[in-house]
Amino acid sequence: MAQEKRFYRKHNRHSGDNQEVKKEPFAGGDGQQAGSPADGKKQKQGPKTSGSRNRNEKSYNHFNKKTGKPFHKFNGKPDTKESGVRGNRPVGGNREKRQGKATERVLVAFYSWSGVTAKAAQRIASAAKGNSYRILPVKAYSSIYALCVAKGGMEKASGARPEIKGTLPDCSRYDKIAIGFPIWWFSCPMIIHSFLEKVKLDGKTVYPFCTSKTSGPKGSAADIRKTIPDAVVKECLDANKIDAMSDEEIKAWLEL
Repeated sequence: MAQEKRFYRKHNRHSGDNQEVKKEPFAGGDGQQAGSPADGKKQKQGPKTSGSRNRNEKSYNHFNKKTGKPFHKFNGKPDTKESGVRGNRPVGGNREKRQGKATERVLVAFYSWSGVTAKAAQRIASAAKGNSYRILPVKAYSSIYALCVAKGGMEKASGARPEIKGTLPDCSRYDKIAIGFPIWWFSCPMIIHSFLEKVKLDGKTVYPFCTSKTSGPKGSAADIRKTIPDAVVKECLDANKIDAMSDEEIKAWLEL
């Protein structure tokens, strides 16, 4: 009986195959099992189609729509690896370089109540190719001019330091600081002093500029020097004339 079994196995194998044929799930459209022989003879493999495949070949059943990369059906991960890419998001690189830690030339910081000073600040930042930072109070001033002026007068009389909203800039990254403001009570608003006291400007060169209806810079530069005695504070620019200045004139004012 054992000899008959061995004889049967020997004569029912494919010629050249070393393994027994295993049944696979139906994949073809002709009524045969994928990879199985017909009439005891080994079939010649024709061109591969989507309906049949070799069982030892990797199988893909869908693609990533964003990248067009195939995903393996068994683990759901891309079959190919690309350096610097993970989950369709860039990774690696110099983080310090991306965050811009290198020293830059000019920061234009400003407080603007009506938008006039903001317009002048944007003009200066554009000409100097610098960055801008808008100073915002935690408690906004009234949009009514008389009430705003009254509050500004009380803050000056009491030496108040209004709180600033948001994160302050890192002024150590900059060589020059331009600071802009409207003129309130013949000087800069007290929130400007809040800003100057909170950022480190020792050894920096500060360029004040202001907007006003009639009074002009007045004593604003002198008041700023008292707040930051270890910085070099230039004379205040009357930014009402900024539209008449060329880029080269603005750069000359900033000593660029």
